[in-house]
Amino acid sequence: MDELDMLAEMSPVEAEERPAGERAPASLTAAEQRLDAAHQALARAERAVHEAAEKNAEALSGWLRAAAAETLAQAERTRDRAAADMEQIAREVDEAKAIVAQETTGRNESSPNPGEAPAAQEESPLVYQSAEEFLHEHLLPLYNRIIDSRNGKWCKQWFLHPEAVSRVEALWRAWEHLRLDPATGMSVWWRDHADPHMAVLLSQKGPFHPCNNGRHHTPEPFECDYAPEGWFPRAGETPVEQWISK
Repeated sequence: MDELDMLAEMSPVEAEERPAGERAPASLTAAEQRLDAAHQALARAERAVHEAAEKNAEALSGWLRAAAAETLAQAERTRDRAAADMEQIAREVDEAKAIVAQETTGRNESSPNPGEAPAAQEESPLVYQSAEEFLHEHLLPLYNRIIDSRNGKWCKQWFLHPEAVSRVEALWRAWEHLRLDPATGMSVWWRDHADPHMAVLLSQKGPFHPCNNGRHHTPEPFECDYAPEGWFPRAGETPVEQWISK
């Protein structure tokens, strides 16, 4: 049982016995606890990668060098898994928050309908007019990290990587939304959006993995075949079950 599963078991067990209006806050608390644990796990994994990288850079020979390289590779795999776990749990936190907001709306008729932004937010102008402007003027000046052959990846032509474009766009829109919360908005943005997205973007095995020293190299897409005609039902059609026997 890993640390995240242990923390999940420590969350309130009586949540199912509570009234429906109280279950969502309990779920949100549990998700936030798991997210905090994921942040800690990722921080430890990043430190382990750093230590392993330093050891691997030493003048070793024979089996010591091979062991150092394997330790570094294992530390990087652990870090990548921790980053992916943190991103998944961050989505769970967002879903739990949406449930809380929906239930609160149901108890307060004067609140906006579920899924609608507050009127003040709709009328608030954007600070930045594009994801690129946000990246150059806000994100990169703030997010300063060591980028070299051992500690991360970046591509100057980030806009040629569809995944990077999507993630930067998500960071920009999340920032424009959360900046309107003067209390915890920026903390939530850093914890739930900036750190997990940037951990993936700067990962040695992230979207910039084929690029060297900032120079762009177009990554090869995964090979993927199309299924035979009729294998998957189209929207509105009844699913077929013949594939089960295949």
